[in-house]
Amino acid sequence: MSTERSDAVFTLWCELTRTDPGTFGAPEFAAFRARPHVEALGDLPDAVLRDAGENVVRGRSLPLERWLGAVRAADQVRAGRTRAGQQY
Repeated sequence: MSTERSDAVFTLWCELTRTDPGTFGAPEFAAFRARPHVEALGDLPDAVLRDAGENVVRGRSLPLERWLGAVRAADQVRAGRTRAGQQY
């Protein structure tokens, strides 16, 4: 993934959690970008990320795993599937 795209995911995460990106030092920013979920999130359009993030953010907490899980759950609903693979 490009640096530009991982920066965009970081910026969106900051917007959703109302976190000032300037509060992150270089080591924290690098650690965020190195998380495996960032690449998976970066493959998705911003509109999808924003919708999913708004549904799972709790105050200033938005774990990347929960964010990605919300995107995947929404994809399953759009595809008309449940966890058991049954149609709605």
